[in-house]
Amino acid sequence: MLPDYTIRESARAKHVRFRVTLADGLIVVIPVGFDSARIPALLEEKRAWLMRALSEMEKRRESLPSPNLHPQEIALSSVGQIWRLDWIATDAANISIQETDAFHLRVSGLIRDSSAWQQALKRWLMERAQDVLIPWTQDLSQELGIPIQRVVIRCQKTRWGSYSSKGTISLNAQLLLLPRPLVSYVLVHELCHAVHLNHSPRFWQLVRQWEPDADRLRSELKTAGLLVPSWLRHNP
Repeated sequence: MLPDYTIRESARAKHVRFRVTLADGLIVVIPVGFDSARIPALLEEKRAWLMRALSEMEKRRESLPSPNLHPQEIALSSVGQIWRLDWIATDAANISIQETDAFHLRVSGLIRDSSAWQQALKRWLMERAQDVLIPWTQDLSQELGIPIQRVVIRCQKTRWGSYSSKGTISLNAQLLLLPRPLVSYVLVHELCHAVHLNHSPRFWQLVRQWEPDADRLRSELKTAGLLVPSWLRHNP
């Protein structure tokens, strides 16, 4: 029996792709116009890999704390930082986050409201991502000699990054939570789209030119969502 899955149609997809995430389970990404009746046969071909990936996901899910539990730390692996969190309940309606010391946060306010503190931590993460990922991308753009117009930070559920034909690179703030080599690969990947706005052989050749380990990193990125803490994955 095949596992349940969600189909997502992508104008950028050239081939069928399979993704397993904690938030959404098995996702099948298909090109526009692809006959979805072919999906079960493709899943059958990948059954062994899918079973392993889904099993690993379930083990990870069982080991994770509830998204409503207050995290005691946030590990920004891409920059080698671990931020400790102190939680203080007050009568204030809003959640306040203050950096009280090096890599130390004080979260105060109505902290029993999980949605409120999750949103506040998400905003903090996006601010940190702006400080780190934007200059990182700009420096890499100069190093590779690939000009871009601007870099923006978002917090998507399914994409680590994207490039628009207008020259804008969009990066997921959650990249800060990943190991540095994976983040570097994502930045190189999106910068190469400024040269080739597709996933053609010439695009991948350019990616591998700047990141020789691209194939391995691309594979590791498929399960990198497991590194995102539950409170952030479940945040609306």
